Amino acid sequence: MDNFTYEKLKDLLEIGHEIEFDFDGIFCSINNGQNENHKASWYFSTNHKGEFTNTFLADFYDVESLLTSLNKIKIKEKSLKEIIDNKLYDPSTLTIF
Repeated sequence: MDNFTYEKLKDLLEIGHEIEFDFDGIFCSINNGQNENHKASWYFSTNHKGEFTNTFLADFYDVESLLTSLNKIKIKEKSLKEIIDNKLYDPSTLTIF
């Protein structure tokens, strides 16, 4: 998607899409799921050299908290907005579900 921006990412998440991409060797995903504490939630997940992290972002229907949490994500000192808007990720890995 040539015109993929941080605003477009937020729009897609708001309607329930999940996003995956690779940034500097780190597989990143913004996905929804559940665990023992949250029935339906958004997570920011990474996989770097087999080391997995899952960070809770917001309950699934709490769009305001989701968007606020996105603004706080940093990967290698870069904000998610900077990574997406400046096309610092590998575009061939961008997947929208």
